[in-house]
Amino acid sequence: MEDNGCFPNNVTYNVVVRGFLRCNKISEMASFMKEIAGRGFSFDATTTGFLINVIRENPSVLDIIQSFT
Repeated sequence: MEDNGCFPNNVTYNVVVRGFLRCNKISEMASFMKEIAGRGFSFDATTTGFLINVIRENPSVLDIIQSFT
């Protein structure tokens, strides 16, 4: 993507994070979050809602996320 001059932004990052959440790939999501944190990423309201629902269904997800941040 970047090789073609199309640089990701918060919309791109939120779509990727939501994809990880929908597929229950929490470790991959947390690792991706750590990777993009330095790029100024912030969750939008939809992604935050997805994350809250995942944590509510499985509280151990919070531990996984915290271990990567």
